[in-house]
Parts: sequence; C-alpha cells; structure tokens
Amino acid sequence: MSSLSPSIQSVVQLFRGPLAGVRFGAIDASGLGNLAAEVEAAAAEVEAQEAKLVELRQGLAQRQESLLTLAQQALAYARIYAEGDDALTAELNQIALPRPTKPRKKDAPAKPTEREAATVVDSEASASEPAPESSEVAVVRETEAEPEEAEAAPVVTRRARGRAKTGTART
Repeated sequence: MSSLSPSIQSVVQLFRGPLAGVRFGAIDASGLGNLAAEVEAAAAEVEAQEAKLVELRQGLAQRQESLLTLAQQALAYARIYAEGDDALTAELNQIALPRPTKPRKKDAPAKPTEREAATVVDSEASASEPAPESSEVAVVRETEAEPEEAEAAPVVTRRARGRAKTGTART
C-alpha cells in the first residue's frame, strides 16, 4: 500500500506520462518522482519502527508483570517475617499492590482464586486430620512454574496465636 494519497499519485503519474518532458520552474517529473520515493521510504521506516515499538512495549509489559509478581511474593513473605514487629507490619500494610493482569487463553479454564485454593487445602486437611486446637488457614501461592516443576508449591500456614509455619504442599 502506498503512503501517497491518490491525488498525489495522480499528479506524479501525469508527470511520468503525458507531462514527462514538461518543466514548470523547478517542478518536473524527476523532482516529483524523487520526492515521492523519499516519502515512500520514510513511511516504510516509520512502519518498521512502529513494529519495533510494539515489540518493545510487549517486552516492557512482560517485565513489569514479572516485577509485580515478584513484588507480591516479597510483600507476602515480608508480612510473615514482620509478624512480631508492629511498626514494620504497619508499614507493610500500607502497601497495596495491584493484581497481575495476565491474559487468559480463550479455552483455558480459569485458575482457582487464592481463596478457592485455600478452601480446597483446608477441606482436604480437615477430612484427613482432626481439627487443631487453634484455627489454621493454609494459603497456597500459585507459581508460574510448569506442571512438571510444580510438584511442591509453597504453603504458608497461619495460626490464630500469631505464629506462622512454612512448608511445601504436594500437588
């Protein structure tokens, strides 16, 4: 597709055809043709740079998403670490990170939410063990690992007494 408008293309064609030998001051077929070629080359360069910009923006978005995921994990671990430190806990509680915005595949089933995953872990634990003295909630953090690599997902168990245990859950 040409970056020249149809009317400009018509003028250039006229000077290549019936007006090829005509010159109006500094205006002739050669000048019009050269400038039209420069415009086409510049338009092609703009198109190539725009394609590169799209790629760069996609790379930036992926890196921002990775950073957000890592920051969310760091904040979660920092909150557990700071359970005995009221000042640090207050500072951490003021941080509100957005949720990741990864697009889903059209036919892929939705992943369970953190609450749904915790409910499944809780119900499995309560079915196989008697109820503990203190109330416990297990929170499973999903990772981006491949299914083969996700054999042991990190689990954080919070006890009502304020202490926390960490371990791994088998999937």
